[in-house]
Amino acid sequence: MTLVFVVIAILVIVGAAMAITGRFAPSVGIENTGDYTLESAGFDVTLRGYRMDEVDQRIAELEGKITELEANLQR
Repeated sequence: MTLVFVVIAILVIVGAAMAITGRFAPSVGIENTGDYTLESAGFDVTLRGYRMDEVDQRIAELEGKITELEANLQR
């Protein structure tokens, strides 16, 4: 009986480790076409996603580009 509990404990620990590292992430229904990778996003990956300061900086850059393009269209 103790052996069963040891095996279950090992499976739970391995499952938790896989979930934390992202190797056991559930599918969200998005097909991976292979043309987009985490490296091409340009953000450092952390435990819970991307670094928010990098994302905020990127959003600010894109907002600036949008404003510039809108200004060029109005000329």
